[in-house]
Amino acid sequence: MNVIDHVRDMAAAGLHSNVRILSSLLLTMSNNNPELFSPAQKYQLLVYHADALFHDKEYRNAACKYSMALQQKKVLSKTSKVRPSTGGTASSQRAPNNVSVSQLVCLIPLCF
Repeated sequence: MNVIDHVRDMAAAGLHSNVRILSSLLLTMSNNNPELFSPAQKYQLLVYHADALFHDKEYRNAACKYSMALQQKKVLSKTSKVRPSTGGTASSQRAPNNVSVSQLVCLIPLCF
């Protein structure tokens, strides 16, 4: 079981503040060492982090992380055409359309 699986399990258990802290730490580590996670794993971390922010009602930060996840998904689609993906199965990843909808839902409370 890798660290992404632990983050997924914590998110499923509703431990949103723990997901937020751990995913933030892992994303910082991946920024300092890009080879640490595959593009698919980084995408998943960004989505879990954004979901945790959304749950904590930090809508602006969540929308920003969802946007970063969509950008990472574009990188993932470009690299997967070159080489097969090594991390994360398609069933464990949220579709980009779902992430886009989540991003828009974050922006609704900011309008009122």
